[in-house]
Amino acid sequence: MAIIITTIVLTIGGLAITNNLSTNSTGSKEMIQLKAEAVTVQHWKVPANKQPMKMAPIDPPGPAAGKKVAYLTFDDGPSIHLTEFLDILERENAPSSFFFVGNEFPNSDKATYQRMANGGSVIGLHSYTHDPKKLYRKKDPTFIREMNRERDKFAEISGIRTNLIRAPYGSTYLTDKQIEETKQNGFRLVDWNIDSNDWRYGPGNSNAVYKNVLSQVNAYEGSDEPIVILFHERKNTLDALPRIIKMFRNKGYTFQAYHENETLHQNFKNDPNL
Repeated sequence: MAIIITTIVLTIGGLAITNNLSTNSTGSKEMIQLKAEAVTVQHWKVPANKQPMKMAPIDPPGPAAGKKVAYLTFDDGPSIHLTEFLDILERENAPSSFFFVGNEFPNSDKATYQRMANGGSVIGLHSYTHDPKKLYRKKDPTFIREMNRERDKFAEISGIRTNLIRAPYGSTYLTDKQIEETKQNGFRLVDWNIDSNDWRYGPGNSNAVYKNVLSQVNAYEGSDEPIVILFHERKNTLDALPRIIKMFRNKGYTFQAYHENETLHQNFKNDPNL
């Protein structure tokens, strides 16, 4: 009698799954086939209550023809102001996207992340360190490693897995090799076409943030081009936000959160596959 032991080890979303299968040679032979196309990262033998929540809808609305759409995005969180931002955005029914820095995760908690997901906000990744000297250095840049590390860590602490990323200071600094690695690692990258420059102004100067945004939005007057606007989780932005939302609505814009499978590709590389 011969016993054949086959060990199959799969790593799915950082989870190792091992099955030991045995067949008896004296009995009928059994062919075991594992078809890769039948295995999905999110669902193969992962209990339902252990599956990470995905941030992207199956069918994102995208910017409809003849409809003016604004995507509000906020970088460098989670900050001490995050819940205040959420309060305003939920009250105004303005779904938005937030790009978190891994080193800032201790500033918030799982309940808040779940609140965001349930309320229509989208969470993206913004590197672990936000340090351009590490992310974009010529020798051994850390950009992809940090994004992968942050994706895994955020899924661990929040129960949410996201593939949406924004490169600190924009994708302009990414090499062609890093762009290809971004795609190969399953990330979706987004930049912006309006910069609020809110980081230039200190607390108490929310009016400067508002005027800067207004002047750039006015440049799109008469156009249906979607707007992806860059903000940061800063106090001056928080104070200016209600006026900014009202201004967009008065100009006929609707708000949507930018998702990882968004039909609009907004990146400085003008790459429709990024």
